Amino acid sequence: MSLGALSWWLLLVPVIPTNCLAAEIPESIHREYLMGARTVRLATDPARIRLSGTDWFGHYRSPYVRVFVNGRGPFTFLFDTGSNVTILSTKVARAASVAIINHVPGHHAIARANEIRVGNISMRDYYAVIADGDDLDGILGFNSFGQNYLTFDVANKTLLVSSRPVPLPLAFWVPYLLKKHLPLIDLFADGRRLPTLIDTGDDAYGWEGTSADLKGLLFDHSPVPAATVFNGQTGATKTLITSIDGSLELGRVHSERPAVAINEALPVPDIGISIVDQFIMEFDRIHHRVGFQPRFSGSEFVVSGEITCGFYVSFRQPTRRAREVLPGLAPARAGIRAGDPIVSINGRRAASVTYEYWDRLLRSRQSVTVVWEHGGHILSGTFPVNELR
Repeated sequence: MSLGALSWWLLLVPVIPTNCLAAEIPESIHREYLMGARTVRLATDPARIRLSGTDWFGHYRSPYVRVFVNGRGPFTFLFDTGSNVTILSTKVARAASVAIINHVPGHHAIARANEIRVGNISMRDYYAVIADGDDLDGILGFNSFGQNYLTFDVANKTLLVSSRPVPLPLAFWVPYLLKKHLPLIDLFADGRRLPTLIDTGDDAYGWEGTSADLKGLLFDHSPVPAATVFNGQTGATKTLITSIDGSLELGRVHSERPAVAINEALPVPDIGISIVDQFIMEFDRIHHRVGFQPRFSGSEFVVSGEITCGFYVSFRQPTRRAREVLPGLAPARAGIRAGDPIVSINGRRAASVTYEYWDRLLRSRQSVTVVWEHGGHILSGTFPVNELR
């Protein structure tokens, strides 16, 4: 479900100025920053990391971790299996005095931190890219912990990093292929093979693809407008949503009539956090496979659509405003327009409403009473919450 700008870097590309041919990064440095840390030390094996959330502009569902860089911090980083490099914000790079080791025209600056520490894991001589995206302190990419096993239990806010497999007796295993250093598994959409990125940094939709990816599948209805999503590489993108008249297969489990968001800016289809958190998931970095242990009974997982009352709230300023209004639904018919200030939500002063409160309110599926201002007039309405799919 997307109520804000939620997706992040999928593939990092050079920033090339207009009419400028970028110089090349030395191959040795290029290799190092794709690798991440040279040395990873686990004080305990497995090392247990507590996953936290953040309410910065609304990203509480994805896995966030507390990070110290060169002894400074803590900073809040997203652990994003959909990012092929680790990223430090400019703020963190300055606060931690990381050394810039390469900054050729047309590319992001590359830095080396003496140490990055997450829980009781110490990573030395760590190469990262300096880039700013939304409100993040940084992103830990898929390769952050070297070749160690990664076991995500997102529902219980836990990540295990270990040198040996963590037993998952009820798991099934699916091979993954590294494309641009990111893990793609084969899903089958109504019997058709669809290489798909596992993206823990995406809490916008459970399953996304482009119209080309989905060509030939039968939709339950014509796609309808859904929320705009944001990606650090491609920027803001309008999305549509529908469901397929068929099934989505992941290993030995499946989802019938799954919702799918159509996002033409995606480099590859992806599954996000609302599917990931239905499993305990283990990446075997040695054998390039990922284990899925269902947290549900039976063989069917859920690919939900977008739960919305028809408009989205911007949380980027103290004054809450309508960020986007979906055409044809109750708020649009009642006269809410993008940019209108929101006065209150269910009797609560709008400035005190956090993204997490708003998200949980919609998930309760209860109608939402909103007071807003438009053209100097105070208006109000009560809007039903529906699932777009």
